[in-house]
Amino acid sequence: MSRAETRALGSLVIAGIALWFLQMRFLDGWQVVALPPRHMIASYLFVVIGMAIGETVLSGATAAGRELEDERDHHITRRAELISHWFLVAVVNILVVQLILQHTYTSSVFAPLAIVTTSGVVFTLLALLFAAHIVKMIATLVLYRL
Repeated sequence: MSRAETRALGSLVIAGIALWFLQMRFLDGWQVVALPPRHMIASYLFVVIGMAIGETVLSGATAAGRELEDERDHHITRRAELISHWFLVAVVNILVVQLILQHTYTSSVFAPLAIVTTSGVVFTLLALLFAAHIVKMIATLVLYRL
C-alpha cells in the first residue's frame, strides 16, 4: 500500500470516528435530540479539534520518507475531490427537495425530517461535511486500485 493510500485509509478511519461521535451525541435512534447550546459547542469543538489533531499526526506519520507525488497522484486527488463535491451537491439537493415536499404535502410518504431545529441543522451540516470527506477517502482508495 502506497503512502497516499495509507494516508487516505487513516483519514477515513479518523472521519468515521468523528461521524460516529457526532451521531452518538446528537441522535437517539434515528431522531435528532434537542441539545443545549453548550453541548453543541462542546461536541463541535471536540470533533473539529480531534479531527485536526488526528490529521496532523497522520500527516506527520506518513510524511517520513515521503515518496514524490507524480501526475497520477494529482489526477486521483482531483477525481476524488470531484466525486466528493458531487456527492455533497446531490445530498443537499435531496434535503432541499425533501424539506419543500414535506411542507407542501402532508402525506406519510414525505415523513418530516427533524432538521428544522438548531440541533438538527448543526448535526446535518457537520454530518454532511464528514460524510463528504469519507466519500473522498473511499474514492481515493478505489481510484488507486483501478
